[in-house]
Amino acid sequence: MKNYLYLILTAFMAILIILALPRKKVFHLSGEELLDKINRKTHIISIHKYKEMKTQEPGLQLVDLRDNGTFTAGHLPGAMNLPSERLGPDIIHRFFKESTSTGVLYAEETYRAEKYWILFTQMGMDNLFVLDTGPMLDSLIRHWDAENSRMILVDETPEFNFQPDSAISF
Repeated sequence: MKNYLYLILTAFMAILIILALPRKKVFHLSGEELLDKINRKTHIISIHKYKEMKTQEPGLQLVDLRDNGTFTAGHLPGAMNLPSERLGPDIIHRFFKESTSTGVLYAEETYRAEKYWILFTQMGMDNLFVLDTGPMLDSLIRHWDAENSRMILVDETPEFNFQPDSAISF
């Protein structure tokens, strides 16, 4: 009986010790930290900022998250294709965790790439940005190096001082 009681107490103590051990952190950032990063929008870069970064850091890797067919039909120069529908933990870790260069994600819409930025950031990948392509990605692909590419997406916030010539009262 004494041995049986000793065995139960030992098992109980082992369970308590296991429960008291610090747990492995599942997410890289807390919810508050991630929300703060998202709200600051420092991870979203303009086309012009990307081109500037590319001249300073030649190893900068542009990552197209669109499907293979869309990528083959046209993509930004120097981009590599990692279709979002095929991304699994093994591919994510192989490409992003082992990469020492900075990655810039883009997709059909900026918010789609930002979803993956959130996922990758929570997995501990800090060297990522999202390219702000807006809804004009196709036009951007066609006119990447053209003289008029400056008109596609600009960094400036438009300021208008609208003064109507006349007003109609009802």
